Amino acid sequence: MFASACLFKEKNFSVNVIIAPRHSDEKLTSSGTTLTQELSAQNVNYTIIEDINTLTNTELKQYVPIESIALCYGPAWVFKPHVINCFSQGMYNINPIPIPHYLGGAHYTWQLLNRNVEGGCFFQEITEDLDQGDIIDSHYFTINEKSTTPNDYFAENLIEGMYFIDDLVNKIQSNYLFKRQAYDDVNSDRLYLPRLRTDKQGFINWQWDVDDIVSFSQGFDDPYKGASTFINGIQITIKKLKKNIIAQPMHPFATGLIVRKTKLSIIVAAPKGFIEITDVFDMNEKNIMSSLREGMRLYTPTKILDDAMAYQVILTASGFKD
Repeated sequence: MFASACLFKEKNFSVNVIIAPRHSDEKLTSSGTTLTQELSAQNVNYTIIEDINTLTNTELKQYVPIESIALCYGPAWVFKPHVINCFSQGMYNINPIPIPHYLGGAHYTWQLLNRNVEGGCFFQEITEDLDQGDIIDSHYFTINEKSTTPNDYFAENLIEGMYFIDDLVNKIQSNYLFKRQAYDDVNSDRLYLPRLRTDKQGFINWQWDVDDIVSFSQGFDDPYKGASTFINGIQITIKKLKKNIIAQPMHPFATGLIVRKTKLSIIVAAPKGFIEITDVFDMNEKNIMSSLREGMRLYTPTKILDDAMAYQVILTASGFKD
């Protein structure tokens, strides 16, 4: 969204960014500074609104000029009809997902869990039917197989997304006649996966096969805190891990055991393979690799795994609700 706002400003559009409070202090992966800091640095107007749906038509007019179009990037709200209708040129989502797959939330985490490399950017109309507006324009691509964290997926989608949005801006300025595709045309292939919370759901099940443990942990890697598990009764998070090829089968009872430690990593036994882990942190985000020893076991209690599977993310206008 930030990159798009700058691009539209460069193309001489009048730009106003409307942000929910929970997005205002999010750090951009490209700079490490917050969204509002970067918008201010680029002299892009922005407004923080708790819930845009509570604004009356009169109140909306101070943010919405007569001739305006709304472009939305992961909005915090499900828009009510009076909000949609206040934009004379329409309201549209910029969706950086391979529609109709991976609808919902936590898109790149789910893709990493499933080892999926579909890439897509879509310009989709927002209507009163949630996520079912017509598709106005699209761009498909393939994620590099070397991408192993959500940050990697973010980076690739940013490059491809800006190519798509730059082309979109040029089309809008040249009065390009878009060809609508009805959402019903693709809906039969729909795959919906819900939002996730790392602190509630990112727990490793050590009974999974090695490939599933690795892909799960990669899905909660940067920019998130990492997948969680326990050692000696203490909760930890792990990052920077990969499958290690050791031609030595292990009984399932060895699962989670640290079978080798080097200067830079630990090797952990898992069903049908081994995992090499580079970063291990306590809950204060302190690296505790130096305190780990061969023979220690990584494990996750069954109750915590059950709670993680049962947990459902509920969003309010101001953020998560437990």
